[in-house]
Amino acid sequence: MRMTLCLVAAILILGCDAPKPDAAKAVQGPVDVEPHTHERGKMMLADAGPYHAALTAHLAKDGNELDVFIETDDDEPIPVALPLAQIVAKAKRSGDTKEYKLIFEPAPPDERPKSEAIGTCSHFVAKAPWMTRADVLTVVAEIEVKGKVRKVIWGEFSPLKFAHHDEPGAK
Repeated sequence: MRMTLCLVAAILILGCDAPKPDAAKAVQGPVDVEPHTHERGKMMLADAGPYHAALTAHLAKDGNELDVFIETDDDEPIPVALPLAQIVAKAKRSGDTKEYKLIFEPAPPDERPKSEAIGTCSHFVAKAPWMTRADVLTVVAEIEVKGKVRKVIWGEFSPLKFAHHDEPGAK
């Protein structure tokens, strides 16, 4: 009898350490999320809540820039205009500790969809005169989407690889 009680106690104690099916499912994450590429053409994509934030470079003799486009994550993405005056980000070169502040401001109206309401924007531009075509960057932004601030990260971003415009003579 005493041995039986010890065995039952041991089973109960060991059984408490076993994960419950629901807990194991939560650790694994949702199973209905399909993997998708985080590049499209000359843009590197990052998740911004329910949307994608696409980063691309503009390399020019008179100064380099970075552009961010907010869009749906559909196969054929649609621009999403957010009620933001700017997006603040930080960039670091690979292997460097120096951090560069980026202020993404709304692109000129002729570079945005005509359907955007006043006070909203889907295409933001930041001057990056320090950036060179040979850099490899990590860019981190905080973007408010649907009332939540989302941390958006583009890692190993190559301005040359993701340049939508590359002028001869740009650094």
